[in-house]
Amino acid sequence: MALWPAALVGVAACGESAPAVGGARIADVAMAPSAAGTASTADVDRSADRSEDRSTVGNVGVAALARAAGGADGTVYTVGAVPTPGVIIGHVGGGAPRDTSITPTHNLGVCRPFSESIVASRDGGVGNAVVWLMGVSRGPRDTAPRRVKLTLDGCRLAPRVQRAARGSTIMISGRDAMLSRLQFTAAGESASRTTVLLSDAGQMVPTGDATSAPGLVQVTDDMHPWVRAWIVVGPHPFVAITEADGRFRFDGVPPGRYTLVTWHERFGIKTSTVRVDGAVQTRVAVEF
Repeated sequence: MALWPAALVGVAACGESAPAVGGARIADVAMAPSAAGTASTADVDRSADRSEDRSTVGNVGVAALARAAGGADGTVYTVGAVPTPGVIIGHVGGGAPRDTSITPTHNLGVCRPFSESIVASRDGGVGNAVVWLMGVSRGPRDTAPRRVKLTLDGCRLAPRVQRAARGSTIMISGRDAMLSRLQFTAAGESASRTTVLLSDAGQMVPTGDATSAPGLVQVTDDMHPWVRAWIVVGPHPFVAITEADGRFRFDGVPPGRYTLVTWHERFGIKTSTVRVDGAVQTRVAVEF
């Protein structure tokens, strides 16, 4: 049984530049909706640990985030001024909002049934989608936070998806009086980057190992398979997590042609080619 759409429809070509708005021209790029259906909630929940197998288009998968910068190996990014940069303004939509019902099977004194919306949605948008550019080698400094929080409370991790700077510290807070063993594993890597043990309510454990290199890092609990979260560590600043309205924006983009990658844990992955011109606002629409 297919767990993600078996095929993704291609991307519409870039249109002609639209009239100037506020002194800047605007170009539009549209992404066509997927022709296949989406996975059921049960399928996704049972197999989330195989996300890399289910989340590829062509040769681009979620592991590509680790090598989304410039250079032959995709790891070169230099902080510096960009003459006449462009802007990307995007919207991710098309995914129907739907709650996931979780019924824990053990530690029932702490882990009670709950519903969780992993497709935060408002005004037709898709939230918690991760969007990034491939092939950016120069630009502004990454402003992702260097200290983030991850909380285990009521047998669930929050926030579900968040950005963190490379080398940042994750403060893990355990509010449940039970034993948990959290694994931080990046897409495309076979071994966990670090393991964090929690056992007491009120426990706080810092770690920097999970953010030691760029990548999409999945957090799981060996003892509670329904516990899950993602830490997004970008190789450059052109990485975003959409809000519930599905919107994102990249400022200061060097002119050039890039691959734009959009990933969501429920819907999979999509890619398109985006051309950025100096002093141009390029609008991108992604439909799952």
